Amino acid sequence: MNLKGGDFFKYIMRDIVTMQSEFYSNKLKEIEDPPQLLYTVGNKELLNTYAIAIIGSRACSREGRELAKKFARELAIQKITIVSGMAKGIDRAAHEGALEVGGNTIAVLGNGLNRIFPKENMDLFREIAEKGLVITEYSENEYAESEKFLQRNRIVSGLSLGVLVIEAAYRSGTSVTAALAKKQGREIFCIPHNINDRHGVGTNKLISRGAKLVTNVEEIIEEFSFLEYDKNKTVNLERLVKPKVKKEYQEIYDVIGFIPIEAEEICYKTKKEIREVNSTLLMLEIEGYIEKVAGGYKLKKLPSNTIKDYR
Repeated sequence: MNLKGGDFFKYIMRDIVTMQSEFYSNKLKEIEDPPQLLYTVGNKELLNTYAIAIIGSRACSREGRELAKKFARELAIQKITIVSGMAKGIDRAAHEGALEVGGNTIAVLGNGLNRIFPKENMDLFREIAEKGLVITEYSENEYAESEKFLQRNRIVSGLSLGVLVIEAAYRSGTSVTAALAKKQGREIFCIPHNINDRHGVGTNKLISRGAKLVTNVEEIIEEFSFLEYDKNKTVNLERLVKPKVKKEYQEIYDVIGFIPIEAEEICYKTKKEIREVNSTLLMLEIEGYIEKVAGGYKLKKLPSNTIKDYR
C-alpha cells in the first residue's frame, strides 16, 4: 500500500538512523550482521531502551493471542519495551498489549515504509508510529518477501535482551528466530503449551532444548541482574485508568482497550450473548465512554496524565 502523500505522513516524520548515529541501538551493534542503516518512523530513543521481543505463530490460537497481550502489558508496565514484527497473530497481539497500557513498542518490518504488510495491520502501524517506533532496513518502496522476514528477525532479536516465544509449530519461522536469538547470546523464554495442541509443539521443543520455561513476567525480569521487578505495578492498569461506569456495564467495559475489539470477541471474553453485548456497547457509546471505529470498538482517549506514572 503506497502511503506517499497521505494525510498521516503530513505530521509523522520519517528519519534514517545509521550506525554512526547516537540513536543506533548498542545491542544491535553486538550481532554478527547489523543493519547499516534503519528507516524509522516514531521515537528513535526507544532503540536504546531495555527490550524483550515477543514472537509466535501468525496462525495462533485464541489463548496464544491473549497470553501475548497479557505478557506484553505486564512487561510494558515494568518499563520494558516490547519488540515484534507487526505480523498477524502473536506479533500483533504483543504490540497491542503494550499500546493498551501506554507502554513502549518497536515494530520491525520486512518491507519498506510505503508498502505496509499485511494491509490489515495498517491501523496498528499508524498507532505504533504515533506512540512507539517502526523501523526497517528496507527502502521505502520495497515489498515484503519471505527472505526479508528471515533477515528482519535478526533485528527483532538483536534489539532485545531476550525473546519470549508464545506459540510455535513444529517447524516454523518462530523456531528459526529463537535459534538465531540463541546464537546472538540472547535469553530464550517459552510459555509451556498443551502437548495435544499443534500450536505449541515447537514451544515445548524449545523448552526441552534449554529455553527457560516461564509462567509470569517476574520470572523473565529476574534473569537480568540490572532489572528489578516492581511488585506495585502488577495491577490491571486498564481498570485503573478508566473512568467508572454503571455496574451492569462493567464486565463488558473492562475488556475494551485502546485497540479496536469486535463485538464477537467481547462475547468470547465475557461469555455473554451478542444481544446483551451490542446493547451495552450502544449505551457505552452514547454515554461517551467508547467509540465505534474500523475494526470494532475502542476506548475514547484518556488524559495523558492518567498513565504517565506507568510509562
